[in-house]
Amino acid sequence: MKFLKKFLFGESEQEVIKLFDEHFELVKMSCEVFLMALETDDKGLLNQVCELEKRGDKIRREIALKLYSGAFLPALRGTLYKLAETVDEILDMLEDTAIDYLRLNLHLDNEIREMCIRVAKINVKMGRDLLEAFRALKTGKGLENTTLKIRTREREIDVLRNRIYESLIKKEVKNYWEGKILSDFIDHLAYISDLIEDSADLIQILNVSLR
Repeated sequence: MKFLKKFLFGESEQEVIKLFDEHFELVKMSCEVFLMALETDDKGLLNQVCELEKRGDKIRREIALKLYSGAFLPALRGTLYKLAETVDEILDMLEDTAIDYLRLNLHLDNEIREMCIRVAKINVKMGRDLLEAFRALKTGKGLENTTLKIRTREREIDVLRNRIYESLIKKEVKNYWEGKILSDFIDHLAYISDLIEDSADLIQILNVSLR
């Protein structure tokens, strides 16, 4: 495995890399499960999103312990830990979005639902891109193209979020809380892409640091 081998001095570093790979896999899986739940309106699937978040939190703690036990050079540890935290925030946000939909028995009309599904589909692509970006960091190939795809997809979601709000303004809600819950759901769903982009930026920083 390439990953600028001069920085890989022992087993601890290899273990951290493996944990990160698992962390990014969880993001991809969580985005895919959430999309499936929206498409099928199977709220039972949303419980799986919450379980994946718990697994991700455990991985974040394991990464932190290994980093502060001496894995990697001191100059890299802060960025690596920030990356682990940001990846964990993606899983937290997916869980929050699932809870919005699950606990509050949220029902979307066809127009809003279709646009939310489009956002979730782009999130799935970005989750896969993020895993690809991390693996590109390991191999040293294709990172620029992958991070560019992530930024482009994030802008697509910004446009969709604005369109969703334009549609929401025209619709009636039963009360303030229903409107607030729906607004939070949309914000959380869209914010997933912001956190994925933040993670990709940190991977770029690591790429520069490791040169």
